[in-house]
Amino acid sequence: FLVATALSAVIGMGLYGSSYLLPLYLGQIAGYSPMQIGEVIAWMGLPQLIVMPFAAALSSKVDNRILCSFGLFMFGISCVMNAYMDATTGYDQLLWTQVIRAIGQPFVMLTLSNFAMSGLNPRQMPSASSLFNMTRNLGGSIGIALLATSLTNREHFHSARLGEAVSNYAPATQERLDGLTQNFIASGMDPATAANQALAVVDRLVRRESYVMAYNDGFWIIGMIL
Repeated sequence: FLVATALSAVIGMGLYGSSYLLPLYLGQIAGYSPMQIGEVIAWMGLPQLIVMPFAAALSSKVDNRILCSFGLFMFGISCVMNAYMDATTGYDQLLWTQVIRAIGQPFVMLTLSNFAMSGLNPRQMPSASSLFNMTRNLGGSIGIALLATSLTNREHFHSARLGEAVSNYAPATQERLDGLTQNFIASGMDPATAANQALAVVDRLVRRESYVMAYNDGFWIIGMIL
């Protein structure tokens, strides 16, 4: 029971962590509306309606440790697949990672419940179930807090590294700034304002790419843990 409960906390970190990172990425980077984010996240839930009966049937015929390992592998692989996103990643690219995650999750949650409840007498079941679910939620809360901290730290790290290359002394940066400045001047801005706007555009691009890389790091961490 203790081992299954500890694993439940880890799974809670992965489950709630991925559910935290992906909507945040879609809203901040892809610019999705809440409805569009829901359409992407739905693919992590809908396939489970089909997979769950098969997982329940297999749990009585196949060693549950094998099924749990399969579920963890699928869940982890889906997170690793999300660790290679860029600023153009959206619904089409995320669909299959959500489906893979949906296939793996029922095998993990069902088998962990079987592990936790096996060998307990009926009188212990309610308390054991409460502790099991509480630990999973606690793991999810801790996972979200750690990921939020990691996201901030990794964004600062990547922003600093990118800033070393995207500087006023880099020819490519100067060329990009000159091009943006001329575009803003052509649209009616004075040269000083156009130059400031060009700098702001480049700054936003660097910050956007830094956040994308930080989100990728977060998914990589979850995938490796699972």
